[in-house]
Amino acid sequence: MHRTSAAEALEWVAAQCDLVKDVLPFRYANETSNWGRVNGAAAYALKSRALLYRASLLNNPSNEKSYWQNAATAAKDFIAKNLLQSDPYKLYDTGKPNNDYYECFTTNPVYNDEFILCRSVWNTNQIEMVFLPPGFTGSFTANGRTNPTQNFVDCFETSSGKTIENDATYDPSHPYTNRDPRLEQIIFHQGSVWGRADKDEQRKIDVRFNSETDFGVDYKTAHSGTLTGYFLKKFVNNISSKEPSTFNHAWTIFRYTEILLNAAEAINEAEGPANAYQYINEIRDRAGMPKYKDMTYAVLQERIRNERRIELCFEDHRFLDVRRWKVFEGVTATSEKSKPRYQQVYNLYGVSVTGTADNPTLTYGPAQTNNLRVFNSPKNYYFPIPNDEVKRAPNLGQNPGWEIGN
Repeated sequence: MHRTSAAEALEWVAAQCDLVKDVLPFRYANETSNWGRVNGAAAYALKSRALLYRASLLNNPSNEKSYWQNAATAAKDFIAKNLLQSDPYKLYDTGKPNNDYYECFTTNPVYNDEFILCRSVWNTNQIEMVFLPPGFTGSFTANGRTNPTQNFVDCFETSSGKTIENDATYDPSHPYTNRDPRLEQIIFHQGSVWGRADKDEQRKIDVRFNSETDFGVDYKTAHSGTLTGYFLKKFVNNISSKEPSTFNHAWTIFRYTEILLNAAEAINEAEGPANAYQYINEIRDRAGMPKYKDMTYAVLQERIRNERRIELCFEDHRFLDVRRWKVFEGVTATSEKSKPRYQQVYNLYGVSVTGTADNPTLTYGPAQTNNLRVFNSPKNYYFPIPNDEVKRAPNLGQNPGWEIGN
C-alpha cells in the first residue's frame, strides 16, 4: 500500500463533507442538549478549512488558482447556507469593541452564536490558574504558564490601522496606548489592571525586575514568572484568588470568524482584493478597527495573515498556518533581524521592565531562556510516521528528514 499525497487527502476530506453537510441539520434547534455534536455547519466548516489548506503553498507549490477558487467557493457556500437559517452563526458583537473579543471567550459558550463546534463545556478554574500572572495568590495560586512574545504583541496595529513602524505616533516607551483594542483583551502587560475590585484584589500587573531583591510581584515566583514580559489574558475570567469560583469553558474547533478569514484569504488569492474586503472588514468592524481598502494583492495578503494571527491566536491555528504558507523559507535567524519583530519567525523577543511602577523603563530584546526557533526544511513541515508503522507497511515510506537506519 502506497500513501496518498496530503493534497489528495485534503480533497478527499472535502468530498466526505459533501456527503453529509446537507444531510445533517445545519444547526441543532436545541444546542444545550446537542452541544459538541457534529452538525451540517461543522461539515461545511471542515470542507472550507481542508480546501484552504489544499490551496496553500505547502500543498500547491505551483500556486494553481483553481484550488484557491475551490477554497473561496467553500467558504462562500458556508456563508450563503448560514444566511438561510433562522438562527445564523455570527460574530459576538454587542457594539463594544473594547470588550467584545474578550467576552466572546468568557461568556457561556452554549449561548454564543460565534461557536460552530467546540469541545464539551468544562466547568473549571484550571484555565485561570494556568494563564493568570503568578502574583495572584490566595487559596488559588496562578501559574502564568503562557508567555506571548514581543513578536506577537508588535503585530497589533495602532488604533489608526497602521503597523507600528509606519505610524509616527507610536511610542515604544508607551507601546500599549492607541493600539488595536484586541491587544488589551488578549495580553496582560506591565500596567494592565486586573483583579476583583469587590474582593480588594484589583491592581496593576507588575513584571519589573531591577535586582534579585527588587522586582514586581508578577515577575518571578516558584512558577518562573514571565520569560517575555507578558501573560495570556484570552480565555481568563475575572476570578478571585481569595474565593475562587469556576467558569464555563469550551475549546473552539470551528468558529465563524475562521470562515470569514478563509473567505478573505482564498478570494484575495483567487480573484484579488476587491471581493475580499467585505469579509475581513466584518471582523475589523467588531474590533473597532478601520476598514481595509485600496490595497494591492500582496499588501492585503499580509494583512489577512496578520488578522488571522490575531483573531485565531492560541486556538491551534498558527502552528499550521505558518507551515502551509512556508514562511520559514528564504530567511535565517541572522538575515531576518533587519525586519520588524512581528515579521520574524526564527528569533523570539520579549521586553524587560525596570524602574518604578509609576515610571517603568521598557527594554526590548531576546526572550529569556528560549529565544530562537529551529526549523529544518522540509523535515519540520511534517510529523514523523511511527517507525513501527513504516516497518509494517514499508511502501508508505517516511516523511523527509525523519528517516532512521534499518
